[in-house]
Amino acid sequence: MTSQGFIRICTAFLFFVALIILIRSVYLTISTFAPDFSVMWTGTRSLLLNRNPYTDPKLFTGIGYPPDSLLFYIPLTLSPYGIAQGIFVLLSAFSILGIILLLFKIINGNKRIKWVDILLVFSLVAFSFPTKFTLGMGQNNLLVFLLLLFLYYLYKTKREVGSGIILGLSISFKPIFIFFLLFFLLKKQWKILITSVLTIIFVILATTAIFGGYLYIYYIKQVIPLLLDFSGREIYYNQGFMGFISRLTTSLVLRSNINIALSLSAILSVFWLTYSKIENRKLDNLQLSLFIIILLLVDTRSWQHHFVWLVFPFVVIFEELRRIKLKALYPALVLAYFLVSWNFKNPTKFMEFPVSLILSNTFYGALLLFVLNSYLIIRSDPKKLRLFG
Repeated sequence: MTSQGFIRICTAFLFFVALIILIRSVYLTISTFAPDFSVMWTGTRSLLLNRNPYTDPKLFTGIGYPPDSLLFYIPLTLSPYGIAQGIFVLLSAFSILGIILLLFKIINGNKRIKWVDILLVFSLVAFSFPTKFTLGMGQNNLLVFLLLLFLYYLYKTKREVGSGIILGLSISFKPIFIFFLLFFLLKKQWKILITSVLTIIFVILATTAIFGGYLYIYYIKQVIPLLLDFSGREIYYNQGFMGFISRLTTSLVLRSNINIALSLSAILSVFWLTYSKIENRKLDNLQLSLFIIILLLVDTRSWQHHFVWLVFPFVVIFEELRRIKLKALYPALVLAYFLVSWNFKNPTKFMEFPVSLILSNTFYGALLLFVLNSYLIIRSDPKKLRLFG
């Protein structure tokens, strides 16, 4: 048997195991209770009944999304809760395949996609804890990530208007994605920016016209201040800069100041790595990858289930390392995957400093990806090849 044949057999076996794990995760979620989905579904039902969705006593937790984000859940409220949850979880699970196919289409263009690569990436995504977590909680991360990759694909194929509309809708669905407006701003994609902003405005006006503007006033006055409270951010599932800092100090002032300093430094470096090489369109994938990583690091509520978005950086970085034949950095990428994918089932055992530092495993993995990603962009500059290569 050749080495390639052996690799194919191992990949097929890995895929089979991963598929069983994914099916089990989906079944357990459908047959039990997805807390985050229940919040959005219940809130949307309240909205349709002309009640304030933010004050519904039946909510499992508070709603952190603006009113227009609830519009995307309206079709699911036409079904009983159990059926609606099942549909949503299945859509999220099937989104994984769509994400992987679209990802390879973006990277490879018109080249034929190898089934071995698809099965391997699918397996690694299924094994990763963030994937299980996002499915189990009933989060919308996979669906909105599929939208992000689709709008980016439209951008790459020069369909700016369509890209802008999908970007606007994805921001309405997941407001934190407003960060990606900066990517297209640095790229000077004015048509995408204008179209996306107009789409957002249209969705907000439609929501206001149908349900009233008082919901936005309540959201701004009552909900946003709660989101800006930095207490409790040391919880294990928070894996950005803020989560890491909060495990070092209980001082809310220090948490705020250190987080601002780190976040601004990281964002400015990303802006520089994007804007200084704006003419090199071959770096688009690496630059978007860097934006995804930094969003996860600077978000003050960067829960582990959000890190399913790192599938794009992982594949982009691997493909770039393979292209330039830099195998020496493969172990760093593998280490980053294990750090991101790992989960401590009982983190309360490690809450005391300095042992608590090990609870930032996902953060360390994302930070390692940030370094690798930045290095590959810098290395692309011929003037720096002698220094970095």
